[in-house]
Amino acid sequence: MSSPTSRRTAFSVVLVLSFSLLFTPAFGQSTGGRIIGRVADSTGAVISGVQITLANEATGVSRDTKTDQNGDYTLVEVAPGNYRMEYALQGFKKNVRSNVTLEINQVLTLNATLQPGATQETVEVSSEAPLELPLNARDTYQFLQLQPGVMSTTGTGNQIVYGSDKSGSVSVNGGRGRANNFSVNGGDANDLFVNLPTVQPSPDSIEEFRVLTNTFDAEYGRNSGSVVNVITKSGTNNFHGNIYEFFRNTKLNANPYCFTESEGVACDKPQFNQNQFGGTFGGPLKKDRTFFFASYEGRRIRQGIPSQLVFVPTLAERPSATQPFADFSAESPFPGTLNTAFPLNQRPNCVTGAGAAPNIPDGVDYATLFPGNIIPLGCLDPTAVDLLQYIPTPLSASGALVTTPVQPTRGDQFTVRFDHRLNSKQNLSVYYYFDDDHTISPFAVFEAAGASVPGFGSIINDRYQQWNITHTWTLSNTTVNEFRFNYNREGQGTFQHPIFTTTVQNSCPTPPSWLLAAFPAGSTPFCFDDLQPGNPTGIHPNIGPEHEGLPFIQVSGGFNIGNNGEGELPQVGNSFQWSDSISKVMGTHSLKFGGDVRRQRFDQLLYFDVNGEFFVDQTSVNTTDGDSALSDYMLGLPGGYGQGSAQHENVRSTGLYLFAQDSWKMKPNLTLNYGLRWELNTPIADIGKRVQTFRP
Repeated sequence: MSSPTSRRTAFSVVLVLSFSLLFTPAFGQSTGGRIIGRVADSTGAVISGVQITLANEATGVSRDTKTDQNGDYTLVEVAPGNYRMEYALQGFKKNVRSNVTLEINQVLTLNATLQPGATQETVEVSSEAPLELPLNARDTYQFLQLQPGVMSTTGTGNQIVYGSDKSGSVSVNGGRGRANNFSVNGGDANDLFVNLPTVQPSPDSIEEFRVLTNTFDAEYGRNSGSVVNVITKSGTNNFHGNIYEFFRNTKLNANPYCFTESEGVACDKPQFNQNQFGGTFGGPLKKDRTFFFASYEGRRIRQGIPSQLVFVPTLAERPSATQPFADFSAESPFPGTLNTAFPLNQRPNCVTGAGAAPNIPDGVDYATLFPGNIIPLGCLDPTAVDLLQYIPTPLSASGALVTTPVQPTRGDQFTVRFDHRLNSKQNLSVYYYFDDDHTISPFAVFEAAGASVPGFGSIINDRYQQWNITHTWTLSNTTVNEFRFNYNREGQGTFQHPIFTTTVQNSCPTPPSWLLAAFPAGSTPFCFDDLQPGNPTGIHPNIGPEHEGLPFIQVSGGFNIGNNGEGELPQVGNSFQWSDSISKVMGTHSLKFGGDVRRQRFDQLLYFDVNGEFFVDQTSVNTTDGDSALSDYMLGLPGGYGQGSAQHENVRSTGLYLFAQDSWKMKPNLTLNYGLRWELNTPIADIGKRVQTFRP
């Protein structure tokens, strides 16, 4: 029987055992790679004791090792970059290989053949430089879509799951789009809200980008999808940099395909002005010892966002000063029945074909009440009529409408990295990332619950930061220790904040005089006012005009107006990571073991559906059952109503991950990779005891 402590412990053990050819790469979570190889003479006989020097071509930092009795050598935890390899032994010509590129977590095999001769003679080989690919919108994580088995969720139209429109949201081998693990310079870069990447360096500041989609080493875990590892550039012994600007302009764009032309709605070319500008600069603070690299990128975008195709009341269906009725004669005669006349009897100027308020009887057919589908102004809901001022008048007779308001975005990103060689054995790297983004979205599409007409958008302010400190210690030619501290912060103090805010009772536009004349003061409630101050059953969120607004009104098959019912979510996430690993070469074994501790804090205040939500879906007992739900809306006959409240959560969790792995070179052409991983993820706990947790 397990103890209470063990019952509260969630852990997983992963045992990975795989055979692979010697040339098959093996990957680890650290940022370094490995260089292995064998040195032989011109007859094919292996040579022991060959002095091998690996030097970074940009910084001059070097490491040494020697071949063993089998002629083999291994260099572990080598930082990605371009290198110069030298093989030297008395009695043989020096073999030099330049422009050797090592990628993130790569196991690079470099065999060498030494020719007899004096050591002053040199045989030099140069490798070909890699190609670079262009990126639309300069989003580095678009590279994910180039990998086999990776499918982007961008462009699927899925607005229910937040983040599905981001390039970092991809499905790997059929997995969830939120199941990927992102790291930058080996540090945690995962969003605590939806597990998207928080750190997205400018492409000009990135040295290497690598994606693992399967056959992970034991060092990996936490997520079941891909592992994305990004390494940023460091300074070199030469000052270097660049400046750039990329732009798109409406006049240079093609006309969009018009899907709504059949509904009589033309498609104008939406505005799209995009400017991305910035630069990089790096170099030595002290040659061969201390280096820096900095980057800046600005984003200024104004993009027209087309709404979905909606159907709103036509000009004939809207009462006015010259038309004291709503004309729904274009629809079939209303087949519904007024089962209870209470709503109409509260409107003193309501006159119907079956009598006038307050004596309209129950159970009368709408065809009798409103002959020809003509509804007098005095019988309409005054708040519904007043809110028509927020709804654009369609140009088409069908009521079809598409609007294209402009979404402005302003972003600024800054990064800086320092690399310092403490001595011949130790290196220190410090990286800081800062990104600030401000977007005013004309449509609050969070969880697909926002208005479909302009005026009820949202404001999103994102600020992401990362501190990454890495210490690498080469204890010997065969042993390297790497320690890392990483702090990742996501600040979204303004997240999905409504553009339109005021108290619920002040959320309607000023009624026109002709509307006020039809509803005498004090007789009929306007703008969600129940005419009873202090009535606890009314719509009174009591959270102030900064967070209240127009209740969300959803007209089935028609349109939506009001503030997003899913609410705003000011939130802050902090992740602290401590990790250490040791790589050791012992004969034909390349061992690696270590641990990773993460402490995560996520604080959120959710204003869920605080203004209330009306569902006009023709399920009311008094529905007209017309061709559309627009007549129910005009009469103020919702089928349902719901309301939420503001709530806090301050969740905490801790993760402990341990691993050990080995790459055993059994034969020159056969390598066995195997490892063991243990994970502990504590149950999510709310320090305010407001979130439920299942503890088996």
